[in-house]
Amino acid sequence: MGYVWHFEVIWEYQAVFYRAAVVTVEVTIGSLAIGLALGLAFGMMRLSQRAALRWPAAFYIESFRSTPVLVQLVWIYYALPVLSGVQMGNVTSLLVGLGLHSGAYFAEIFRAGILSVERGQMDAAKAIGMRHFQAMRRIILPPAIRRMIPPFINEFATLMKLTTLGTVLAVGELLHESENLINNTYRPLEVYTVLAVAFGVIIFPIILLSQQLERALKVRS
Repeated sequence: MGYVWHFEVIWEYQAVFYRAAVVTVEVTIGSLAIGLALGLAFGMMRLSQRAALRWPAAFYIESFRSTPVLVQLVWIYYALPVLSGVQMGNVTSLLVGLGLHSGAYFAEIFRAGILSVERGQMDAAKAIGMRHFQAMRRIILPPAIRRMIPPFINEFATLMKLTTLGTVLAVGELLHESENLINNTYRPLEVYTVLAVAFGVIIFPIILLSQQLERALKVRS
């Protein structure tokens, strides 16, 4: 006997998906802002010639890249308050956790992008009297940022998918609300199908944009 689909049940709860999608986007943008700020700071520290800056940056980057993000989120939400005495809410913990996690990857993107620019350009800039900051801002960063755009967009898409881990902290994003909806409707196939389609609708244009930008940058180079 074949399975009978009843998507009309999902249609009755469409407002739940809309609210959850808004939460997903808000968490993604918030953690993206944190990740970009941390990534730029620690990426520049990783490139520093001073060991006092380089080693702490390397420790942060490798620590968050080598441990599961789910473990990081659970540790921030449950263990950090025990050690610090500061209890963060579930949404704040998710933002901080995903921001710290993505920051480690953004730092490596920044570092790789800057290192991809020929060393001679920095030497030439200093030869005509530019300071390091001026040379970085005017000469190194413009071509480096163009090369960083595709991996930035890919990381953004990955970050949006990672928001589903917020369900372990009871954050009302798409996966958490979908599971609540399953408990009310007992229609897991329909709910998970709509969930997959929702993520596809949101993320596929981002991936497509990344591919188009990558092709455009190859033509310019």
